[in-house]
Amino acid sequence: MRSIKFFAVALVIAAAVLKSPAAMAEPDKIRVAIPVQALFFMPLFVAQDTGIFKKHNLEVEVVSTNGDGPDIDALIAGSVQFTVSTPNRLLTAYQQGKPLLAVMNVLDRMGIACFMNKEVAQKVKLDEAKTLEEKFKKLKGLTIAGTRPGAFTYLLAVDYLKRAGLKPQEDAKILGVGGAQSMIAAVENGKADMGCFGSPVIELAVQRGKSVWFINNTRGEDPTYKEFLFQLLYVKPDYAKAHADIVRRMAASLLEANRWIASAPKDKLLPIAKAKFGAVADDTLWTAIENVKPAYSQTGIITEKAVQAAVNFLKATDMLTGDVPWTAVSDNSYLPK
Repeated sequence: MRSIKFFAVALVIAAAVLKSPAAMAEPDKIRVAIPVQALFFMPLFVAQDTGIFKKHNLEVEVVSTNGDGPDIDALIAGSVQFTVSTPNRLLTAYQQGKPLLAVMNVLDRMGIACFMNKEVAQKVKLDEAKTLEEKFKKLKGLTIAGTRPGAFTYLLAVDYLKRAGLKPQEDAKILGVGGAQSMIAAVENGKADMGCFGSPVIELAVQRGKSVWFINNTRGEDPTYKEFLFQLLYVKPDYAKAHADIVRRMAASLLEANRWIASAPKDKLLPIAKAKFGAVADDTLWTAIENVKPAYSQTGIITEKAVQAAVNFLKATDMLTGDVPWTAVSDNSYLPK
């Protein structure tokens, strides 16, 4: 009888030890590259600050590379395991025979938007434009700022000019001016008439009083970009095959963060954003958060339509020369069932 009781007690103690934090498996340490600090990447910040990554047994370091391009170079080189970024390199890498793999759609519409110098907007009578095409035609003779050639901030300007029947660098100039502060300064000081970036940079530029919105894509003002592969989680295919469980936990974490953001009250969400964008006033930052909220995907699913929209965009801006099969660059099987 004593031996039975002793065995039962031993089982209880063993179970307690196994459940203790010290006995749990060490978290998987991973690095994720992002191109810039922007609200597009709030799911990463939320997952860190709320313990979502920890819940999924992940320890995540987020690295900003100050532009899309270097972030994918880091992924290809193996210095990071994931990137959350725009799909241009995903699609061009396929064309070059070096495929990468998208496993989650983080933002499912175009998040880059544009702001114009207020005096320039008055000069070109921007408020008189009734359609998008009329707005785009107002860009003739102007100088537009993106972060760097080839970045989405730059390509969006190329697209707008072409949709107006204008020739980039002939009918209007496009410059690469660097990051957020440089872009706001360029537009305010007359080096550029318009800049294209993401939130909260545009909201900050408008709040400063010298700029106005040109177009707001996260609010769906341009129907072309309402279902669009814009910010996605992607990896190298061989990493996904070898570490499928980590990829699933990463996707599950970001999807949980997206859903948390959708319903989080101001007093919970604003402090997380404030830690990353402390120079932006609370009211302006909250306006930016509310502006981006509708773009965070609540399913994470990569649709054929979203991929095709991104392919069309890159073909129109001369970054792609052919089509890219939807299933060749994306895999929804890593998403939570």
